[in-house]
Amino acid sequence: MGILFVLIGAFCFAISNAYWKKVTQTIPYQIGMFFRGIFASLFFATLYFGFRNHTAFAGWTVRPLAIDQQLLYTIAICIFNIFGLMFFLRGIQKAPVSLVVPVSALKVFTILTAVFVVGEIWKMPYLYAFILSTGGLLLLYIDGSQHATVKEQKMGVLYGLASSFFWGSSYALYKFPISWWGPLGFSFVIETTAMLFGFVLIVRDGLLGQLFNYLKSVHIQTYIVQGILLVAGGLAINISYQYLPIMVINILIISSQLLSVLLGFMFFKERLSLKQWAGLVLIMISFFVVAVVV
Repeated sequence: MGILFVLIGAFCFAISNAYWKKVTQTIPYQIGMFFRGIFASLFFATLYFGFRNHTAFAGWTVRPLAIDQQLLYTIAICIFNIFGLMFFLRGIQKAPVSLVVPVSALKVFTILTAVFVVGEIWKMPYLYAFILSTGGLLLLYIDGSQHATVKEQKMGVLYGLASSFFWGSSYALYKFPISWWGPLGFSFVIETTAMLFGFVLIVRDGLLGQLFNYLKSVHIQTYIVQGILLVAGGLAINISYQYLPIMVINILIISSQLLSVLLGFMFFKERLSLKQWAGLVLIMISFFVVAVVV
């Protein structure tokens, strides 16, 4: 069951990562973060305050949200995670998605945080899976770099590593707030925090006066699509933390890179190079290695 939730989340994130490139070409990423966050936070607020006690959502809430030390820790983890999204969006503005995504998906920071901060037990199959998946990501990056300038390669690595650090470390720390509030309560907190963070960026970057210029029907459609992907992907991943170890989740979620490439191959008729096929094979093998542990 846990693996299914991870794959659902990975599928949503794969589409979202590719779609963000189109979004940021016409909409400032700060405004995109804000309006997408409004959709997601309203959705989770409706579920949380209206239906959290319903039998259909049993296990999605551990205890009601309260203003206490644990909530402050949760908000801090959320803000740390949102920096990962900010660097990712900055990266795809300055470099091709095919460069930023593989670097941002590196799980070294997740593993270090899971083992040395969260205290998760390290198992040797994790090392094998990590080596295989990282090799696959490296091959995908090398293929993408062949079509990029030196400056784009530098920006892709720089912003990709920054997003990998903030995303990877915070994903490992998710274990704490999900154990405190449950996946539904935590999803509501993180998306509300992301929405407010986006608004702070809008004010900081002097975009407040332009805010209503991006409320045309075509823009609203974009926010809804991104919001749906965020709600489905984020909630699925958060639920998976109740079933699987941190390392397993974060190695499996690399499947979003595999799905991004395969979606391009199936729907956009993109030809895959030998390096891409080899990278996909390594990532798929890493899944089977992890599955043995589960």
